[in-house]
Amino acid sequence: MSVPVELDTLLARRLVVCVGPGGVGKTTTAAALALRAARLGRRALVLTVDPAKRLADALGLEGLDDRVQRVPNVSGGSLDAAMLDTKASFDALIARVAEGEARDAILDNRVYRAFSKTLARSHAYVAAERLYDVTHGGSYDLVVLDTPPTRSALEILDAPSKLAQFLDQDVLRFFLEERRGLAGTFASLAGLGGAAALELLGRLAGKTVVAELVAFFRVLAHLREGFQHRAEVTSALLRDPATAYVLVASSSPTSLDDARHLGSELAKKHAPASLVLFNKAFVAEPGEARPLDAPVGALDVPAALEPTARKLRALREDLVHDRERGFGLARRFVDDVAPGARAVALGELERDLRTVEDLDRMLEVATTL
Repeated sequence: MSVPVELDTLLARRLVVCVGPGGVGKTTTAAALALRAARLGRRALVLTVDPAKRLADALGLEGLDDRVQRVPNVSGGSLDAAMLDTKASFDALIARVAEGEARDAILDNRVYRAFSKTLARSHAYVAAERLYDVTHGGSYDLVVLDTPPTRSALEILDAPSKLAQFLDQDVLRFFLEERRGLAGTFASLAGLGGAAALELLGRLAGKTVVAELVAFFRVLAHLREGFQHRAEVTSALLRDPATAYVLVASSSPTSLDDARHLGSELAKKHAPASLVLFNKAFVAEPGEARPLDAPVGALDVPAALEPTARKLRALREDLVHDRERGFGLARRFVDDVAPGARAVALGELERDLRTVEDLDRMLEVATTL
């Protein structure tokens, strides 16, 4: 069995970003791609967002969390895996970029603790920071980034540029102005017409929380330049020709509708998909990697088994028909959303993922569209 050349060519890149709707096997696909890169002799990392427990089991790991873990018994190169945990990843980031009292002040700040635990924009920002860390640390030839489903994926990909813009806004520079004391900051805000807003915020959240909000911005003052630099570098990386985007979908109409929106936005804001991968797109011939073919002629079976054989032939023909219909939808989708992109269909596996060998098999049961 062999992996389509389109996949091996893709894995020569520096960064591969997997995007797509939910429920299409995107996380598993990202892990399989990283494993294949390791088999080819590369130092690979898969950075995922919400892996199923069975994926960790298949990788030979007790679980996946923010720590980078080495996947055992991978020959050729090496494979590491980690999961983005918003709070743990943010705390690790602060530990890397701040020291001593500044670090403690951030970690103890209630505004920071609330911000770092949310799963909305803060998740996107820390993903961007983590991506910078692993792509510039020199430990990996390839990073495969698994993103959340559809619109959340766009948030992560947009986060570096939005963070850079936010850090450059006059309002943030006002908060971070070193020469102002806390009292001076409140007085200036009131002078700018913000007294009513501050009063309302103080009544709703308490003056202590408002003070901690200002303190949160001030304590990050000396880190602002570093955050902005990393955000700009990561934003450029996501548009670099060395980065490839893999749009993972199924051939069902609902999945294709979601993938259509994502593919269009991706091309507009970053780069067109280099590869469109349709997961579980066909049933393979038993024991082989190629799709089922329609049977030729009748099966030579005893007369008593002919009714069963007839049902099996009908089932096989239905599967072939569904496959051809799905392949047609997939080809039209690529022509419309990602013209020029390569397209690969993956077959359904005979069992759930249980081992690293099952992940290998996932890419081997593939055909080029």
